[in-house]
Amino acid sequence: SKPLPVTTNEWGMLPKDTTYGRRSYRAKDGFRTDISIVLMGKDRESIHRPQICLSGQGWTIDREELATVPIPKPTAYELSVMKLSLSKGGQRGFFVYWFVSDRRMTARHGERMWWMTLDLLKTGVLSRWAYIAYFSVCEPGQEEATYQRMKEFMAATVPQFQIVSGVGGAGATSAALRFP
Repeated sequence: SKPLPVTTNEWGMLPKDTTYGRRSYRAKDGFRTDISIVLMGKDRESIHRPQICLSGQGWTIDREELATVPIPKPTAYELSVMKLSLSKGGQRGFFVYWFVSDRRMTARHGERMWWMTLDLLKTGVLSRWAYIAYFSVCEPGQEEATYQRMKEFMAATVPQFQIVSGVGGAGATSAALRFP
């Protein structure tokens, strides 16, 4: 893997206390997945719907769907993700993302906003959320194989930085991130 830079434009748009990281992973056979994590600071504008940026980069969102990815450890669970099927010129791609706080995970932006508001009203504390995304590009006809490889890679890598402690109250999944 190698680190990918955060562009000057991205830094200029994000609040100054945003933590941001991106790496590119390439297998020997050429398969590539990029992982981005955005950790919000005190300003909730650090995290927004990725559809805005993808469209701005020229990608067409052909399909948006909730999906699950089996994560085998630390305790086996089904990670709920938002899967965007993309096209741009002759390329296809997938952008898979979800949101994590210290107590919850969700694939839905609106649900994250609701929980963040509810927690703020109940406790007076703005929860810090992270936005996690995996992105892969492929040739037409390779979509199924590419998405399967992404799921396998997610199953292997998510446990390296996301610690899941089980299901919390009201069906919310408890979660936390670990940054080495």
